[in-house]
Amino acid sequence: MDAFMKTSLIRVSLILLQGMFRALLPMSRIVRRLIYTARFMSQIKNIDASTQCDGPIRVIGTARITLGKECRLGRECELTTEEDGKIILGDKIRINRGVTLTSYAQIRIGAFTIIGEFASIRDANHGMETGTPMRLQPHTSAPIRIGNDVWIGRGSCILPGITIGDGAVIGANSVVTRDIPPYAIAAGAPARFLRQRGETMEELEKDLPPAAR
Repeated sequence: MDAFMKTSLIRVSLILLQGMFRALLPMSRIVRRLIYTARFMSQIKNIDASTQCDGPIRVIGTARITLGKECRLGRECELTTEEDGKIILGDKIRINRGVTLTSYAQIRIGAFTIIGEFASIRDANHGMETGTPMRLQPHTSAPIRIGNDVWIGRGSCILPGITIGDGAVIGANSVVTRDIPPYAIAAGAPARFLRQRGETMEELEKDLPPAAR
C-alpha cells in the first residue's frame, strides 16, 4: 500500500470517528442528565418523575423539599433546609445554574417561574446582636413567597419575609428588600418599582412633569 493510500485511509477513518463522536455526544449528555437526576431524586421524597437536572445538585440539611411536575434545575444548584424550613416548588419551574435556596421557615415558588443563574433566595439571617459573634447567634427567619410566572434575574438576592406577586420581573443583580406587587418590573439594590408589565414608555411619560420628560 503506497503512502497516498495510507494517508487517504487515515483521513477517512478520522472523518468517520468525528461523525461517530458527534452522533454519540447528545446521547452522552442525556445519559449524564439521567444520572444527575437519579442522584437528586434519591435524596428527595416528594419529587415528580418528570424532574430534570442538568448537572450535580447539592442537597443540605433535612431535605424537606417538594417539587411539582416538569421542573428543571441547572448544574451546581444548592438547596438547604434547616430547622423548620421547607422548599416547595410548583410545576414547570426553571432554576438555572448556581442558584441557592436556603430555608429555615418556608420558601414557596409558583408554577412557570424562572430563576436566573447564581440568584440567592434565603428566608433566614444570622442574628446581629452585639457581644456575641454573629456566626454563633441563632437565625431569624420569615417565609418567602414567589408567585406564578415570575422571572428573577441573574444574581438577584431575595431576602427573608418577601412576597413577589404573580407575573413580576426582578432585574439582574437586584436585592429585594420589600414586597413586589403582581406584574411589576423592579430592579436595583435595593430593588424599586419601575413599571407594570405592559406599560409603554409613552404611557409612563404622561404622568411625568414636563421637566422630567
